[in-house]
Amino acid sequence: MSLREKTAWITLLTVLICFGVYFGGIATGAVSPHGFDTLHLLLACVTAMAVLQLVLHAVVARRSPKAPHDERERLIQLRSHTVGYYVLIAGVLLLGVPGHMAYRVRDILNFALLAVVVAALAVSAAQIVMFRRGA
Repeated sequence: MSLREKTAWITLLTVLICFGVYFGGIATGAVSPHGFDTLHLLLACVTAMAVLQLVLHAVVARRSPKAPHDERERLIQLRSHTVGYYVLIAGVLLLGVPGHMAYRVRDILNFALLAVVVAALAVSAAQIVMFRRGA
């Protein structure tokens, strides 16, 4: 497994775990979606994700030999970011639905955050699939 594929796995899992905790807390009612505890949970999840990614990327980079990006890896990166772009655009366009259903601004911001998280997951998943496929 190449360094870039390992970093894609790290990104996929840390984003999935950290924001799964955040959105799971809101969906289950463990956190009030309209209080400051939601903000504190969001800050804790973002901090945990940043620390996890820094530590795991440092460990993987230290254990992997340095190799420059080859053309295949550049193409995989470009294609995966294109997939993420389309997913993000679809998520932004779908923000009109809760906007017309009289949701509060906080809820719409959470939907926007969900669109960004889903786009990040799509980028990582696309990279993993393309590395595994050999594209």
